[in-house]
Amino acid sequence: MSARDPTFYHLLLRIDQDYAEQTRAQRCRCGGVLHSARYPRKPRGISYEARCHCEFRYSFCCADCRRRTTPFSVRFLGRRVYTAAIMIVVSATRASAGTAAAMRQLDALGVPPSTIARWRHWWTTGFVGTPLWALGRAAFVPPVETAQVPASLLERFATTQPAEPLPCLLRWLSPLTSGSAVSTLREGR
Repeated sequence: MSARDPTFYHLLLRIDQDYAEQTRAQRCRCGGVLHSARYPRKPRGISYEARCHCEFRYSFCCADCRRRTTPFSVRFLGRRVYTAAIMIVVSATRASAGTAAAMRQLDALGVPPSTIARWRHWWTTGFVGTPLWALGRAAFVPPVETAQVPASLLERFATTQPAEPLPCLLRWLSPLTSGSAVSTLREGR
């Protein structure tokens, strides 16, 4: 499956649904019931057929304290307007100086060079400074080359999970998509 295939985004939606059900079952930190408060998204870089699987982001609001709780996501990496899969594939291909055919396919996505440069900067500075990376990089032996992230991460997942490296990498990155999970990582819980 490719990052442009609508069935790929259907799979990612199902994973996000599982994350949402787990979050709702845990209830709010105050003990209150969580009600659906999903919000619309208009992702770029994906086909028209795939957009129906990415039209919203799961989120919940506590019935008691009104605190918002956002579950992990494999479809979205923060508030970026491109899907996480597109961000990874474009950044990885640019980082590893892909073939001319691969570069033409990426150019067809219409991601401006300035956006790609911003993503590359985030991967090599912002991402490698996250608690997820600080804790998770030890699991990779030999170490992942940080200057080539996310290409080096995707290659590592392709070695260990050859059938579905991109979904596995997206799952691994999913704690970055929820503010409450990032604070939990910082606190070492």
